[in-house]
Amino acid sequence: MSPSLLFSAPFSFLGELQDEFRRLLPTTFREIWKRQELAPDPTLTAWIVNPAQGFRVDASVLKDLPALSVLITPSTGTNHLDLEACRQRGVTVYSLLDDREGLNEIAASAEFTFLLLLNTLRRLDRGAGEVTAGRWRDREEFLRGSELQGKRVGILGFGRIGRRIARYCDAFGAEVAYTDPYVTSADTPAVPLEELFSRSDIVCICCALTPETNGLVGAALLSRLKPGACLVNTSRGEVLVEQDLTRVLADRPDLRVGLDVLAGEPVGLHRRSPLLEFHRSGQIVVTPHVAGATAESQTQAARIACRLLRQHLGEISRPYGARDDDSTVRSEEVAR
Repeated sequence: MSPSLLFSAPFSFLGELQDEFRRLLPTTFREIWKRQELAPDPTLTAWIVNPAQGFRVDASVLKDLPALSVLITPSTGTNHLDLEACRQRGVTVYSLLDDREGLNEIAASAEFTFLLLLNTLRRLDRGAGEVTAGRWRDREEFLRGSELQGKRVGILGFGRIGRRIARYCDAFGAEVAYTDPYVTSADTPAVPLEELFSRSDIVCICCALTPETNGLVGAALLSRLKPGACLVNTSRGEVLVEQDLTRVLADRPDLRVGLDVLAGEPVGLHRRSPLLEFHRSGQIVVTPHVAGATAESQTQAARIACRLLRQHLGEISRPYGARDDDSTVRSEEVAR
């Protein structure tokens, strides 16, 4: 049986890069979003997996792919993969973290985080909704926002995304601080986590999902948020304790929240999140995990995946900027 590659992430914009994959292995390009769309395949040896798919790659999936030897996710997050099941099966797993230099060229998630930050202050979505409803400035009190200039912005996770956001906020005249036990910055002050939440006008969560950060932001921290504070999360939904945020929002309509992620996305539980009711009522804004969804970022992510596959097949010795292991709490820098 000849080895083959499945590229199951979005690909329509990749152009000639598709030929690069075909030169490595016979390749099938097919977007997969649901478990039933993945058929058993005894020849599949390599898989570029869709990080936004609605199921986890676990032992039951691997059982249907007995020849699989390498799995590459064009994302930094890996909570859609059962890493232990892959290890037991001898499947090598790569992510964008295995090519740091290539990853640093991706700006989409940082730009979107900043967009969501600005929207929590100015509520562009409300303004557009008023026009759709046939109104103009009939409810100016409802539409009145706040400026970023002069605000204190706290960044949780000072990796690639966090550092970019700091630069953006600095350009807008905001004061920035961060919390990240694994990063030292000469230009931006580091503060304890509790102080980040109690002193910031805006808190941006940009840390990776790890055992250390899972459930990190719960009632104890959320209760510290200032009156009228903004909270933005583009990392992973599991970093926030959603039940705690739900209770806080019920008591604190003054809080302004923007979320691009919800807990349980890899297995579809996000569709039942209690936070969606607050979105439907207009109290908060939830977007469908699209921070990294640009043609540029996804093309760069696919280019990195191609380079990692060449490395795995022995065509190059290692990716430039290969992974270091000091990044437990870093930006969730996903080209999603």
